[in-house]
Amino acid sequence: MQMNAQPSKGPARSDNYSSKPSAYEQLGNTSIYWDIAERYANGPGYQYGVSILGKIGNLYYSSTFEREVDNTFWPWETDEPNPGAGFIAALQVNNGTPSYVNALNGTTLNDVNMTTRLEPQGEVAARVVYTLTNTTNQAVTVNVGVWGDIMIGDNDKAPLELLKTSAGAEYGIKMKHDNNSENPPLLCVLFGAGVTGVTPIDDYWFGFFSSNWHANEIVGQYSSTIYNTVNVNGETNNWPSTNSEFYLVEDGTYDSGLGFCWKERTIEPNSSIELSYLISVGEIDFEEPIPDPEPDPDPEPGEDVFTYNVEAYDMADWNNYSLPHMAHVWGEYEHPYGQNGYIEYQVDNETTWTRIPTALISGEDYSLEFPMYFDESVTTTHELRVRFNDGLDNCKNLPGLTWVDVRSYPVSPFINIYEYTGSPVSFVVNVNGEDIIIGGDDQYVNEGTYNVVVAEGAFADNTIGVLTITFSISKPTAVDEISVNNEENGAWYTIDGRRISAPSQPGIYIRNGKKYIVK
Repeated sequence: MQMNAQPSKGPARSDNYSSKPSAYEQLGNTSIYWDIAERYANGPGYQYGVSILGKIGNLYYSSTFEREVDNTFWPWETDEPNPGAGFIAALQVNNGTPSYVNALNGTTLNDVNMTTRLEPQGEVAARVVYTLTNTTNQAVTVNVGVWGDIMIGDNDKAPLELLKTSAGAEYGIKMKHDNNSENPPLLCVLFGAGVTGVTPIDDYWFGFFSSNWHANEIVGQYSSTIYNTVNVNGETNNWPSTNSEFYLVEDGTYDSGLGFCWKERTIEPNSSIELSYLISVGEIDFEEPIPDPEPDPDPEPGEDVFTYNVEAYDMADWNNYSLPHMAHVWGEYEHPYGQNGYIEYQVDNETTWTRIPTALISGEDYSLEFPMYFDESVTTTHELRVRFNDGLDNCKNLPGLTWVDVRSYPVSPFINIYEYTGSPVSFVVNVNGEDIIIGGDDQYVNEGTYNVVVAEGAFADNTIGVLTITFSISKPTAVDEISVNNEENGAWYTIDGRRISAPSQPGIYIRNGKKYIVK
């Protein structure tokens, strides 16, 4: 495919700084450095935007475009390092004329004041927060958007990729330095539902940098058209234009920009709302932590810290299926982006995951309890399955617990009918390889049916349930002669359990649950 000519922004100096530019400050203890200053952006011109650097190793990587100082091409530039024009916001109130927002001193438009602040989020992300205050006695509706001419380090044509949950929901945009795995620096802009610290946006775009930079476009009136005029030193220059050729194209090699917006947000009289998103420049991608059984006691910034333990509580009614059985998970949790996490679980035949409502807060230890309800129809092995969910439905299975149901134990040999003799009945039954003596006292003497517990689940042994055997003591019916009708139901058995066609010699036999004495 032949592409149209692309506008040139002039030469870009390397944005991999070996020392921190003097105007920039570290954001908390993160690997992010920030500054708000009036800088020139192609399209919007001079604006106060949020400029972000990310420190990786000993280098500081820019996240938005910066030109090389060239006084012949850009006469107004100085020799001071100017790492990117930053991310520029715009505001519209009650469908009025939109305006760019001054990120340094704030902007008041139609009695709505909008200010900007940055907060650390985890160890590698900046949370950009816009506070909008309605100073009137009537509710107002606002549209707010953000635009950026993005790049990563010295690569102004780095490939883009959407960040998606496992269900396909989009929650951000990633810019890779290149497709070479040996060059890991990347830019992440996170704005979707489920991301901790983010106000979910209503719309977004990415594509060629000179799209959607007007204030009225930034607030959500997006177009795939790329404008072909720019004012350079008071003169209008014509640039060749392109159209939707690069609009929402991932993994491209074009000079890219992006934008996202919040639409139709209501602010009540004399009230405020906050809108926020995350920016990160670093080596790691946005993904779920993996439990580490031996975590690094002094992790590097951006490393996942997630320890995990699980146990069930010992309880007096452990073998009662109708009661809840309590379980407990605990450990340490820290996510590089400050993302909250969740523990979810299933028991036995359950097919849906139950989420423990209390979130795992990044940077804090956690200790969570939850009830398990075992399925009594499961007679073999009961199972607790556990997984981690990062809030974006990216999940990681965790070690669970299992219990053997003692009702599955093999029992042998076992005769369920015994002759009443007036003396105690006593016998040995083998349960799961262990001989158990039944009787031997005056408990089993009289005629009747008896249910005897021969095995009980034990919490410490990871077993559950109750195994009983049933046997009867009865007086046999004496007969002198037996007439066998082949059409009669019920087979004949010897006293030791062998099936026969019919009695052929004197003895005790069993048929249809009754004993017969053949003389």
